[in-house]
Amino acid sequence: MKKTLKALAALLVLALALTACGGSTSGSSTPKNYAEILAAARNQEENEYYEILAPGENGYAATQGHADEMSADYIKDYGDMLLELMGFSAEDATDYALSISMMNVQSYGLAIVKPAEGKTETVQAGLQAFIDQQKAAQEHYLEDQYAIAKNAKLGVMPGGEVVMVMCEDSDTVYANIEKALK
Repeated sequence: MKKTLKALAALLVLALALTACGGSTSGSSTPKNYAEILAAARNQEENEYYEILAPGENGYAATQGHADEMSADYIKDYGDMLLELMGFSAEDATDYALSISMMNVQSYGLAIVKPAEGKTETVQAGLQAFIDQQKAAQEHYLEDQYAIAKNAKLGVMPGGEVVMVMCEDSDTVYANIEKALK
């Protein structure tokens, strides 16, 4: 019996040690708030004008911009429309934050998407198609908006997030997002 108690005590000590080791590294795997990262990466004027959409209750949550004026039904419809426009579905991502201009006279879009297992290429292709659509729409229409679309950035971060930046000063916004995702 004494041997059994010693063995159990040793197992308990080992389990506690493993838990403590696991706990010390869990901070690095804490999920990031992509909506907060987008808001911090861009300027205050854009935060006042463009909503950020992320997963939430009833499918979507909206922050920034005019989100406080949007009804739950409007947010749901808006979210469905944005995902379709971005070329991927909610099932293709485990998390995301999107901020897109729905006006056809403006090339503006920011996205951070954490693809679901095996869906990185699907998400990248959808976001690239959005960029290509914006370039095609603006090429012979609005020269300044075409330049913004043409300078859009699309990349995969070390943590696996797919990031798209299409806005004025895209280099700075992309660098801000990249830094926040490290």
